[in-house]
Amino acid sequence: MANSSDTFCSVLWNHQMIDGTGRVKPCCRYADKFKPEEHTLDNYSIQQIFDSKFQNNIRQRILAGERIEGCKRCYEEEDNNKKSLRMRHNEHPKIGSKGINTNDYKLEYLELSLSNDCNLMCRMCDSRYSHKLFDEEQEYLGRTYSKHRHTRANLSSIYPHLKDMKFIKFTGGEPLIIKDHWTLLEYAVEHDYAKNIRLNYSTNCTVWPKKRIVDIWKQFDHIELAISLDSIMPQENEYQRHLTNHSQALANIEKYVEIADEVGININARPTITIYNAYHLPETLEWLWERNIKINPTHLTYPEHLALTVLPKNNKQIIQHKYDNFVYKDNSIKELCDYIAKYMHSEDRSDLWNQFLKHTTFWDNSRSQNFNDACPYYII
Repeated sequence: MANSSDTFCSVLWNHQMIDGTGRVKPCCRYADKFKPEEHTLDNYSIQQIFDSKFQNNIRQRILAGERIEGCKRCYEEEDNNKKSLRMRHNEHPKIGSKGINTNDYKLEYLELSLSNDCNLMCRMCDSRYSHKLFDEEQEYLGRTYSKHRHTRANLSSIYPHLKDMKFIKFTGGEPLIIKDHWTLLEYAVEHDYAKNIRLNYSTNCTVWPKKRIVDIWKQFDHIELAISLDSIMPQENEYQRHLTNHSQALANIEKYVEIADEVGININARPTITIYNAYHLPETLEWLWERNIKINPTHLTYPEHLALTVLPKNNKQIIQHKYDNFVYKDNSIKELCDYIAKYMHSEDRSDLWNQFLKHTTFWDNSRSQNFNDACPYYII
């Protein structure tokens, strides 16, 4: 059965992540260097990659208790006293470590970024996950992260695995505007697989699904929504997630809360905490808490010049003073803010501050926005 070490991660024995280009990784966070062309659906089936020497090597190292460089994001969370994605996966009732046999395992959990079609231009994103960022990247970097403006993963090798599937996580782009996603769900319903599959979505909440889509959701075991509300303050949310209609996003979240029991939806909020939205984190978390939405804020690490560790000391003190003097409605919210503050102070990367200002100024000019208007509390 599964190893109980501090490095064991169940996803290595039941999961694969596929991005919009068809690249396959052990999970969405895996960040070690490898040759993407060797791990794409254009070259191999999903099963061949799952059984590859590359992934078997990772499994053996994990079982030996070794910390893997590609998994450092989870270790950073754990070292800062936060429950990591690794730990949450291991505890998951549907696809967690209790159901893993390391000697006899199969693919039961997929994370699918079907294409880079998206309706937003988030500042912490890139063209692999939003086609709308393609031109800005070309202008700023002289290159693009995505080889093509629009990408689409070849899912032909996925369908045979649906009969064994327990969990599918959809990311983007924005999954609710990607047609291939609905085609896959309809196939699962038609072949009577849906009742055994739990669905998870990372959604920016700016799109409300049509009624027929909500009816399809009802055929599945359960729906989990990981919503991306980065700030309750319109100027911050629309600044970080450019093209967001803030009031519409809030209205959609309220509607999800209303239909949660009817459809079988769990709602989790996963704010991405950057320099742009950290100041009003307490207010954002309280708005979500008041609606009984589970909260798991995550500090950004990429692109690194947007991370809170990049703030100069005087600006870190501004954030800390805000957190220290905020009157919290629940201690759980204070603990989450304390975690973000601890990460902020964990390292001094102020050497990247000028890079932050340079890139921010470029975005401001490209989008007719202004950093000082969105975040007037900083000392520049």
